[in-house]
Amino acid sequence: MKETTDTASERNANRVTAQNVARAAGVSLSAVSRVFTPGASVSAKMRVRVMDAADKLGYQPNVLARSLMTQRTNLVGVILANFKNPVYLTVLDHFTRALQARGFRTLLLNVSDGQDLEEMARLVLQYSVDGLVVSAGAISPHITEQCCKRRIPLVAFARRPRRANLHVVCADSVAGGRLAGARLLQSRHKRFGLLTGPANASTAIERGKGFYAAIEEAGSSVISMAHSREYSYSAGVDSARELLGRPDRPNAIFCANDLLAMALMDVARYEFGLTLPDELSVIGFDDVDLAAAASYQLSTIRQPLEAMVQETVDILSHRINIWSEGWETRQLACVAVDRTSIALAPSD
Repeated sequence: MKETTDTASERNANRVTAQNVARAAGVSLSAVSRVFTPGASVSAKMRVRVMDAADKLGYQPNVLARSLMTQRTNLVGVILANFKNPVYLTVLDHFTRALQARGFRTLLLNVSDGQDLEEMARLVLQYSVDGLVVSAGAISPHITEQCCKRRIPLVAFARRPRRANLHVVCADSVAGGRLAGARLLQSRHKRFGLLTGPANASTAIERGKGFYAAIEEAGSSVISMAHSREYSYSAGVDSARELLGRPDRPNAIFCANDLLAMALMDVARYEFGLTLPDELSVIGFDDVDLAAAASYQLSTIRQPLEAMVQETVDILSHRINIWSEGWETRQLACVAVDRTSIALAPSD
């Protein structure tokens, strides 16, 4: 078989152009441009005419060339972490769908396993993204300053950083922690405990704050608490052993995410011989699909992830088109999902 090596210039010389399509379809160049621009106004008859010509010629629009002319890439950078947590797969699914519906494409970066968020943010900005979503770690002043300077809207998703000059879309984690406390207060178990995430994580701080407030306002106290090094099942196993191995072992435990709760339930049953929910009541946070499995039936607090993504994309769409330094915070309510992992106290 004879092999040939085409140079980039040779490939470009043979590429079908929009002008070729316009000539074949007997329409203007602007008509071809509208057909291949998501959301642009064009009649059904014109679309069919142009697409037929494009298919016959084998034409595909050059997105890179268009971005050079318009100074827009229609790329939105999404930086996520901890894909051990299935919540982030759900979040990514919602983001790709919502962004595509608005004519954007997703540039995904993963900062799991201790990778440097600053380095990832620098990398994603090199692609001239039109917007940036970060749901990982602490957002540095450098990132916010660079986004402001380049007029790139930056949204912190599912967490509330202390950093200014960015938009925030998150669930009301404090109220969610209160909801978890209220549910455990209904159980017949009264030795309350907390299994939470990393001590410096805003989600761990806020969910714990709400939980403590609910328990203390009811005249009780949280007798024991443990931090997990990350929101993962394996880290939850280690923290669950620590919490359940204490002399003051709690029997009504709020876990700051569902993976920690599932790890706790498994350790309680298979290592400590506890019967759930008779001897231990558990509530989680997130409502991942596995929470409803027969082996867990985990009561939990559901984050409105799809609505949070829609709010994020709404901010991005607006601020990409009309830049403004008026920063928005949109906080959405959580809801309790009741299953059978809590042993309810008998009604009077």
